[in-house]
Amino acid sequence: MADNTVRYPEPPAILTGGWNWQLLKYFGAGAILASVTIGSGETLMSSRGGAIFGYSLLWCMLAASITKGVQVYTAARYMTLTGEHPMEHWAKFPGPPKWIPIVMVMLCLWCFPTLLAFLCLVMGEIINDMFHVVGPDAAPEVRLFWTRIWATLGALVAITLTLLQSYGFIEKIQTAVVGLLLVSIGAACLASNPDWLQALIGTLVPRMPRYEPWVLEKYGDAFADRPPWVEITAIVGFIGGGSYDYLGYIGCLREKSWGAIGRKTADDNSSSDETDSYADGQVHIATDDENVRRGRIWLRPAAIDVLVSFGCVFLFSVFFVVLGAVVLYPQQTIPSKEGELLSLQSQFLTRFHPSLLYLYQAGVFTAFWGTIYGAYEIYSRTMYECIRPVSQTFRKMSPRRVQVMVLAYCGIVGLILTWNVEKLIPLMTFPSLMGGVLSCGLWCFGMIWLDRTKLPPQLRMSKLLTVMTAISGLILTGMGLKALIDFALSFWPAA
Repeated sequence: MADNTVRYPEPPAILTGGWNWQLLKYFGAGAILASVTIGSGETLMSSRGGAIFGYSLLWCMLAASITKGVQVYTAARYMTLTGEHPMEHWAKFPGPPKWIPIVMVMLCLWCFPTLLAFLCLVMGEIINDMFHVVGPDAAPEVRLFWTRIWATLGALVAITLTLLQSYGFIEKIQTAVVGLLLVSIGAACLASNPDWLQALIGTLVPRMPRYEPWVLEKYGDAFADRPPWVEITAIVGFIGGGSYDYLGYIGCLREKSWGAIGRKTADDNSSSDETDSYADGQVHIATDDENVRRGRIWLRPAAIDVLVSFGCVFLFSVFFVVLGAVVLYPQQTIPSKEGELLSLQSQFLTRFHPSLLYLYQAGVFTAFWGTIYGAYEIYSRTMYECIRPVSQTFRKMSPRRVQVMVLAYCGIVGLILTWNVEKLIPLMTFPSLMGGVLSCGLWCFGMIWLDRTKLPPQLRMSKLLTVMTAISGLILTGMGLKALIDFALSFWPAA
């Protein structure tokens, strides 16, 4: 049997020197991850949160960015060192056989079409506003009809492009989208002249946000049965994405050649577990000083990609929360009704000049289109990584075949939801709480388990990173459990 002990290639010179701007060339897959969350997370939910809670929500944005950044880095780190996706070994977690990937597949089948239907419907609203397809006095059912038409077309175009374009092209497009939006929204935030002291306090001093009296007076139907903790956790769940996105992001790293990623092993397209390079459940890594040194150097690309990605996520979140707090909160206006999900936020720019409405609409359309376009790529890779460990039948499937199956499923079920659902925000609550918060916390504990049981001591996480991962797991798991309980109780008939 071939020797499958991991030995890392010599890192390029750019990685062995000090930190410099040239290292940003390793930011690529993280751009797809950031862009996938911009539409539903930062653009919509952050500004909605600012309108409801003002500056007091900002510390949640910081906590979400840090905890999720740590969560994702631990997995990217593991894949760089082993060449294996964490799901390969989570399938061997104690308990029923392969229960973790099976549960994730079930959640993905539930949540993927729901998330994409939501995104496409919101994009349909943007197109209605941009091109004045229906007038402001049009009947709600007429507006909804055209929203669904544009949502359907958007989904079909995105699916087609995903099938036709290469991964490298998608990565370049999404990097450009992130850079453009960061500059434009940052400029709008600065021009809004926020209360920077309150923004700083809101970011650094944790305060439990609560509904102001006017929220329940004006929007009682939307918030009476939706406790503040559920609203906050749903917003946090959107920020930076969730486990569905992160599993796919780690899968995207297969396109790289960092460390052990991309090494050919005996289990590639194998038909038997006996040829699995890690069939005994251990990762065999050479532990001589030179190999350990190379392994640690190869962790830099993963750190850069994740750090820049979640740095962008944090900035986007802050910008939109601040804009919501400056523009909508004083007006006691919340984007909650269908047709208002993005139209109210147009005041972020039109308050300076009416003609900037078109710039806002174009920017938001770009954000949502980038999210939808990237989501089909990410979700295809998520499903591929989840089904591989389930059985040899799935393991022998090529990524391309899985992608076609996922796109067909999301397209059919998503369109069914698109033409039958009317309330958008409630549609997203359960996927957000499960995928964006609770499973993220459990992910952190799963990475600690992998680190301590699969990696040699020389390449395990430092004590600081281990503690940060444990804290992130506690925060995200606690928030998710609390919000799910409150969410469930909100449907329980009052005594």
